[in-house]
Amino acid sequence: MNTFSFYNMLKSLIFFIIKFCAAQVLILHLNPAVSVLNSLTTKTEMTDVREQLLSIEQKYKLFKQQQFIFITALERSREHARDKTEPVSTVTQVQRYMNHHCSNSTDRRIFLLFLEIISDLEGILKHLESSLSSKNTSSEGLNTCREILNLNSNISQLRAHYPHNEINRLSCDEARNFYGGIVSVIPLSLDLLNNYSRGGAQRVTPTATETSQQTVAKNAEMVEGLDKDTSNKLSRYKKGAGGWHAGKPAWKPPGNTRR
Repeated sequence: MNTFSFYNMLKSLIFFIIKFCAAQVLILHLNPAVSVLNSLTTKTEMTDVREQLLSIEQKYKLFKQQQFIFITALERSREHARDKTEPVSTVTQVQRYMNHHCSNSTDRRIFLLFLEIISDLEGILKHLESSLSSKNTSSEGLNTCREILNLNSNISQLRAHYPHNEINRLSCDEARNFYGGIVSVIPLSLDLLNNYSRGGAQRVTPTATETSQQTVAKNAEMVEGLDKDTSNKLSRYKKGAGGWHAGKPAWKPPGNTRR
């Protein structure tokens, strides 16, 4: 190998090293910029999601004010469909009632509002899931929300407890046997989506992840407690059982009653 060839090889090697170092420096400078750009994009997306959730919450407030109308509509539809002994266990069931067993425009309107809110929540969920899939990450909260919003999922054992009051607006029989699950779908889904949009991607609200056994046990204890409390209150006012007249003699009319 002559001297000229050696110098050419050395020159090429030096140029390669310089280019490689320059590329590494460029990457080091670009990575923070890309990260910032991704962060800004994520923040913008989450801001949009939160705005959509606020809009849904306003719509849900309107629905919540009409919960009694919703329950009455379900009662009528279940009677028409001869489902009086079965709980409302899926969103598809509500859809079927609206399409085939709806008796008036008021019932149809409240069913439409309920299904519209469910559809809006599904849209936000799909948007968040597609964003996560592009990052090859997952969220337990979104997975739970997907199960709740699945049209064919059995949600009869779901219960939205405090601070929600949907269950409290039902009678014990309605909450335990028929409508406790269907009125809990929207508030629990809103909780999960709001939690995720605020940065709690891996946190799941305890209410939404209760097992069926835990929910049934909690509801049974609540009903049992109410029944026991009511019976205790009533027992104090039963004749001869104490309470306000305990220790008092029987009432006698004034004057001489002997003949």
